[in-house]
Amino acid sequence: MGLFKSLFFFAAVFVFLPLCFFSCKKNDPLDIVLDNSDPLALAPDVRWAVVIEPYAAFRESISWDAVAVDYCKQGELFPILASALAPEEMGGENWFRFEDGWLPASAISVYPNKFRAAKAAAAFGAKNERQ
Repeated sequence: MGLFKSLFFFAAVFVFLPLCFFSCKKNDPLDIVLDNSDPLALAPDVRWAVVIEPYAAFRESISWDAVAVDYCKQGELFPILASALAPEEMGGENWFRFEDGWLPASAISVYPNKFRAAKAAAAFGAKNERQ
């Protein structure tokens, strides 16, 4: 029994005790930098859109026959202001409202925040949203 206690003491002192000191190294604190330059970038109620068509026309209203009021290119990103469903006789497609007009859902991809949208836009070679 005395030999067992001696072996246990030896194991505890020379094997397990050093493991307590060397197994858990103190990590350097991470510096998390939050970009507050755009307050809408992470707003939970603002969705962002990236244009996926080579060129798309902003329409005055929810219709393919509506007047084109402005244009955008593939990779541009915009905050979504509203969305609506076109009537069945007009195709029943979802449309999204932007500052410049309406775009159909087939011309864009929707993202929950600006950072995800910017990452998707970068895949198209775009730098940022329209200035």
